[in-house]
Amino acid sequence: MRLSREFIHDLLTTGRAGPRLLQESAVLIDVWTAYGDEPERAVDLLLTPMDSLPAARLASELHDEVLRFGPGDEDLRPRIFPLEGFVAVHATRELFLKVLLPMTGANIAEGILRLEGLVGLTPSEGLTLQDLLRFARGRRASLSPDLRVTLLYLLMIAADPADLGSEAKRGVELPKSVATLSDILNDAPPISVDPVLEEARGHRSIWQIACNRSVTQMGRSSETVKADAARRLFKTSARHLTWAVIDSGIDGSHPAFRDHAAGGFASRVTKAYDFTRLRDIAAYDVLLDDERNKALKASVIALGMSAAEAEEWIARLQADARNGRPFDWAVLSGLLETRPDKLESADRASKPNGHGTHVAGVLAGDWREGDKPVFEGVCPDLKLYDLRILNEDLTVPDTEFAVIAALEFVRWINSRNRYPTIHGVNLSIGLEHDVRNFACGQTPVCRACDATVRSGVVVVAAAGNDGFHRLTASDGDFSSYSGMTINDPGNTESVITVGSTHRDRPHEYGVSYFSSRGPTGDGRRKPDLVAPGEKIDGPLPGLGLGRLDGTSMSAPHVSGVAALLMARHAELVGQPMTIKHILIETATDLGRERHFQGAGLVDALRALQSR
Repeated sequence: MRLSREFIHDLLTTGRAGPRLLQESAVLIDVWTAYGDEPERAVDLLLTPMDSLPAARLASELHDEVLRFGPGDEDLRPRIFPLEGFVAVHATRELFLKVLLPMTGANIAEGILRLEGLVGLTPSEGLTLQDLLRFARGRRASLSPDLRVTLLYLLMIAADPADLGSEAKRGVELPKSVATLSDILNDAPPISVDPVLEEARGHRSIWQIACNRSVTQMGRSSETVKADAARRLFKTSARHLTWAVIDSGIDGSHPAFRDHAAGGFASRVTKAYDFTRLRDIAAYDVLLDDERNKALKASVIALGMSAAEAEEWIARLQADARNGRPFDWAVLSGLLETRPDKLESADRASKPNGHGTHVAGVLAGDWREGDKPVFEGVCPDLKLYDLRILNEDLTVPDTEFAVIAALEFVRWINSRNRYPTIHGVNLSIGLEHDVRNFACGQTPVCRACDATVRSGVVVVAAAGNDGFHRLTASDGDFSSYSGMTINDPGNTESVITVGSTHRDRPHEYGVSYFSSRGPTGDGRRKPDLVAPGEKIDGPLPGLGLGRLDGTSMSAPHVSGVAALLMARHAELVGQPMTIKHILIETATDLGRERHFQGAGLVDALRALQSR
């Protein structure tokens, strides 16, 4: 049975919520339409596991389930392949309905019983698709997303005897080929609750199922902030500017960061430094303990440094430690430097996580295949410094320390030259404000940000993703929106703090539900701006391209606009507060409350036209 895209879209999206109704569903609408259009073919899918489940574990669990289906047709084999944070699978409709859908936590059996109750039938009377569809046609606007999914499941699974092995034995007549609602209503078979459907009460392993789409140009979030129009109108080039991305690492070998003007395979990620190793290298108990110092020298040599050079550099750090002097960043940076164009090396933390690569791509990606653009960030010829403060698994005990060290490094590298090397910093990270020990905006990381802005560097920070909470009270759990949830370093007065809005319909949907809201804990206005942060396209390590959500994705949009502004007006280099003022004054008001939207949506075109 073929179900047209129009029918599926109408079934799943009609109602007051409009097209957003199914966005929070585990199964994206393009998956349903793919199986409805061509039920006989397998569809290539990307599965996102639950946060607590590694992708490899999900792949193993899925493989065990698939074994029940036997080898099958070679062209339809699942080809399960785990990546970082994703599992690819080539899935038939049977595999999708009987294995993948239950793994999202969908309870089809319960959905059928609820639908029967709404229609006014009992299990003993039997439920026909005709009954359901007649009911849905009149009241589908009031049906919850999970009941709509149940209805669509029934339509698909009742079409093929193989989908429910006992179907033919129970005398269920299959419908003729149908494509419209009226066809289904006139030719719908009866179907009763089958005990086999109780198996659909699976545990939730899969957070989201999406189609593994063909690679296309970046989505509309760059257009939303008018970066594409600003670049075309003013023909700006940011090749002489550099932005530091303080995050989990950038895959500098990704084609999104290729330096097309330089030719060859040169990367615009010019340097990479691993700050997660800083205390392993320069802690006093390492430098001044003979045994640990030997191990340190061995690890430094393993990274490619000669024994003589390692001995000299570590001796200089030891001398600084013994004499109570600040460490020499010229030495430290040499020991922290890693390869920006390699995913892996002898350095245990040199493999970047997808988060930092994605953030850098939104800021400065430029992926081309020949003359065809595949992906483009806000400022696509900007150079990048990769300052890694998180390990591959995003856990390191000294995160704030690493951020402060990275910011100090930025100030040092700029001060040693007669001109700035790094013009801006993007911080798509968050730390909870320590209310018992620090005034709001005065925590160590906030003060380090202030010092960096005073040195002439633009600092852009994500507001945080704490705008919606599940709270526990004496009478139970409940969910609620929350104010005063800006994270550090977004609480810093001098930084540009960015909240999130919809990727291409910000006026309609306003501020994202998860976006942290102001004011700050001491009553200051934050966030400063909003930018797209929902389902944002960006590069992932290897040759990946995917979507992530959060104010982490919003911040690089603003970083990119700030870089375009400096590229257009060179006199603004070294003037971060002036740049912040311009971006705020030229933002587009979304008509939302000030502590939700700040000044509004960042607007690249208006910012560049303002001077």
